[in-house]
Amino acid sequence: MRKALSLLALLVVASLALSACSPPPPLVSDKYLKDRSLVSLAPCGPPCFQGITVGQTTYSDALAKIKANPLFSGVQTQEQSGKPAQAAWSTAAGEACCQMTADDKGLVNALLVKLAPDVTAGQLIEKYGKPDYVTGVDYSAQEVALALIFKGTGTVAWVAPGDPNSTLKDANPVVVALYLNPTDFPTLLDTATLQGWNGFLTYQTYKNATPIVTPRVTVTPQ
Repeated sequence: MRKALSLLALLVVASLALSACSPPPPLVSDKYLKDRSLVSLAPCGPPCFQGITVGQTTYSDALAKIKANPLFSGVQTQEQSGKPAQAAWSTAAGEACCQMTADDKGLVNALLVKLAPDVTAGQLIEKYGKPDYVTGVDYSAQEVALALIFKGTGTVAWVAPGDPNSTLKDANPVVVALYLNPTDFPTLLDTATLQGWNGFLTYQTYKNATPIVTPRVTVTPQ
C-alpha cells in the first residue's frame, strides 16, 4: 500500500501541471469534465465515480466502464510488469481530465477528475458536512487551491478561491475531485501535514495555520 500511496502523490502533481517548459493549465475551466455527481450522487457518489468504486472495482472492469462511457475519450494506459497499473483519459471533447491507479491486487485505489466549475464549496459542505482537514496548494502565481478532505467518503476536493491573497467563499468552485478508499486514510495520514477546518477564511490564514496532523516519526529498522 505504501508504494501505491506514494504514486498517488505523484499522480496529483502530474495531473495538474504540465512540463517545466510550459505554464500550468488553469485550475478553473469550462473545458474540464461537466460532472455534478459529488453532490447529485448520480450515477453514484464518493468513493464511487461513474460506476467505479475505489477499493472495490477491478482495474480491468474500470477500464471497460471508461471506454464504454460516452463522456470520455482517448483512454491511455500504462501497465508495466512490476509497477502499479495506471490509466488516463479525456472528456468527449478531448480535454485531458482524468487519471486512475490500481494496487498490486488489481483494484482501483485512486481516481482523479478535473471538473468544470459546476459544484461549489458550499454545496459540497451542505451535502457532507464540514471537512475533516484542509491543506493549501500553491498552484501558480495567479491561482491557488484549498484541498478539503472528507475522510468518511474518501474524497479530497480542490476548491479554487482565486489568487494567493483570496478568501475562501461558499461560491468558490470545486475544480478537482480525488476519490480514495476511505479505509486507506489511516495510512495516508501517517505522511500528511494538514490544517483543521475553521470556516471560510483567507487562503493565507490556512497556509499559516498550525497543522493538526503532521507526519508520524518512524524508527528506521536496525
